[in-house]
Amino acid sequence: MKRSKARVRFTLAAAVAAMLTVPALAGAEEAAPAAAKQVATKLAVEGDFAALQVGKKVFVHDSKSQLFQTNGALHDGELKDLFILPYGPAQIPMVLVKNDKTGYLVFSDLWPEFAKGKENDNKEEYMSGRIFTTAQKKVANRTNHNYAKQIGDTVYVYTANDFGDLKKGYHESYRVKGELRGLILYDCCPYVVVKGAEGGLDVYHAGEKGPALASHIEL
Repeated sequence: MKRSKARVRFTLAAAVAAMLTVPALAGAEEAAPAAAKQVATKLAVEGDFAALQVGKKVFVHDSKSQLFQTNGALHDGELKDLFILPYGPAQIPMVLVKNDKTGYLVFSDLWPEFAKGKENDNKEEYMSGRIFTTAQKKVANRTNHNYAKQIGDTVYVYTANDFGDLKKGYHESYRVKGELRGLILYDCCPYVVVKGAEGGLDVYHAGEKGPALASHIEL
């Protein structure tokens, strides 16, 4: 049975309020007057978060305000799903966006390493990973600090031994059975994406006792 998104606590009133205030919160009128006149055409809700499609842009909110948005011709696109990844006790909202040129991309808010001095920035996003609709033999993140590799029926996830010197090699972080479809990064932690047994995509991370299901992506 597919995982049900039953954890929705974002009230309808809050979601509608977020939808109506996207242009103001995003500063769209200042940045692009034409975009400011557009209305949200799609709303995805998960936990305490909402993602809204406004024109070609995607805006992500918590229950209080906007957190981030997609930016630019290579990042903007069609909102496909909103999902949450666990990061310690924190809940991190992620959006899957289909861009006409760059394919399926995953975005999050800026994570600690890149948020210094930008704690109140509600526009900038971080391109956290890429998703594929077909099986992959190997997927690495942009900096090659983490990668995942398909060997037989198992996906192995590796992390650099020294983030400052990749020549020192990698160690295995965890492994999970499945078909490799992508890799997502948040604050140096790799979340591997595999084909779900009941459809969609499952996201795993390193749990306390081995690989643990972190989230699910609907395509």
